[in-house]
Amino acid sequence: MSSLRPIPRPTIPIGAPPADISHDEYFDRIAAAQKRFHNFGFDVLVVYADRESFADMFFLTGMDPRFEEAIYVLEGSGLGTLLLGNENFAQEPAASLGIRRRLFQALSPAGQRRDSPARLNEILSEAGVTAGAVVGVAGGKAFAAEYLDDPSHALSAPAYLVDTLRRLVGTTGDVVNGEDLFTSPEDGLRTTSSAHQIALFEYAASIASHSVLSGMQHLQPGSSELELGNRLTDHGLPHSCHTIINFGRRQGLYSASRNKAELGDAYTIAFGLRGGLTCRAGAIASGPDDLSPPARAVFPDLVTNYFDVVAAWHEALAVDQTTGSVFAAANDARDGSLFDFSLNPGHLLHYEEWSQSTFTEGNTVRLKSGSMVQCDIIPKLELTNVYVNIEDGLALADAELRTEIANDYPELWERVCLRRAYVTDVLGIELHESVMPMSGIPMWHAPYALSPHLGLVRA
Repeated sequence: MSSLRPIPRPTIPIGAPPADISHDEYFDRIAAAQKRFHNFGFDVLVVYADRESFADMFFLTGMDPRFEEAIYVLEGSGLGTLLLGNENFAQEPAASLGIRRRLFQALSPAGQRRDSPARLNEILSEAGVTAGAVVGVAGGKAFAAEYLDDPSHALSAPAYLVDTLRRLVGTTGDVVNGEDLFTSPEDGLRTTSSAHQIALFEYAASIASHSVLSGMQHLQPGSSELELGNRLTDHGLPHSCHTIINFGRRQGLYSASRNKAELGDAYTIAFGLRGGLTCRAGAIASGPDDLSPPARAVFPDLVTNYFDVVAAWHEALAVDQTTGSVFAAANDARDGSLFDFSLNPGHLLHYEEWSQSTFTEGNTVRLKSGSMVQCDIIPKLELTNVYVNIEDGLALADAELRTEIANDYPELWERVCLRRAYVTDVLGIELHESVMPMSGIPMWHAPYALSPHLGLVRA
């Protein structure tokens, strides 16, 4: 059973920024994708990317389309062809990887110059999309039979691209959803990460968590959501989602507004950079006496049971553990009279905030070494202006990967050890040896924001 006690806040520094992904690692990723072509029956992989669905292309090529969209055509050998608009044509590292680039100005913003016309069907044909080919299309979602009659042919890419591909392959070929190659929870390429990619994710997660801590330290009645937003800093890193700052009854996926905090209000602060998101939610109060009578009757029990659930989830997490067993541990600790799960209690993350989740009842998918995992236990509540959330990212690493990280990234490993020690020694939660917290405030939460010395612990 959890309780509130005076505890020290974690003091874990942000490390130095790691080096960018090397050209060799991009080449290895491309080769890994081509090696899996036969598992899916593909002759060609086409990856579409825009601002929301960028991660697959970014993973393979480092191309992160800004203002424009992009298309990557990859055959079973070679480096493939990138179709790019005016502004992204020279973007690194894709420009120096040796991938063939074709200017396709239809990808550029509307009204921008169109002085180099090129037909999409001709470019795709030259890139390897021919009659009879089986083309896998990625850069979006895989779909399930519960929602669509033919999920294998349901694609997230725009119609102009899909229509052109289907005309090119003809009746003897096929154009199918290829997203599982990247995000399948069983063996997707982005289900696990290299030690160096984990180092980059840890840097982002550390910055995001310190920003949320800064926001919590400046929570005061009378402050506006917009004012609090000035306390969150990204160090120039790209975001994985929009910033969420909410006071009062408006709790959800809202951006900051001019809304001002009042004593007793609920609050949420969520800040995500590519590789990690931290969220904390609680009450702008010194204790129960500052809450409204309905909130006072619920909030103390809610936050302690919620922490029980979060602790149980973390203690069940381990390499080779099934996601269904992690779900069961969290669900068994939950008091159903207080809250229900709003979403899956946990998911995989990568460049995007949520890449895939199998944290469901009875699921037999096993967690893998190298996976990035997010604790994402969002409570469904009956009352308004009452809320709690503790959300952080973690990496899972077997003995071999832990040794590699400790040898190649000793300062990162030291931070991981400090986080694990805090969770165990201060919060009273036992983590499996394969669990590596990425947050600078791992599982720490003072649910009454005006009493930051009182933190939740496992009794």
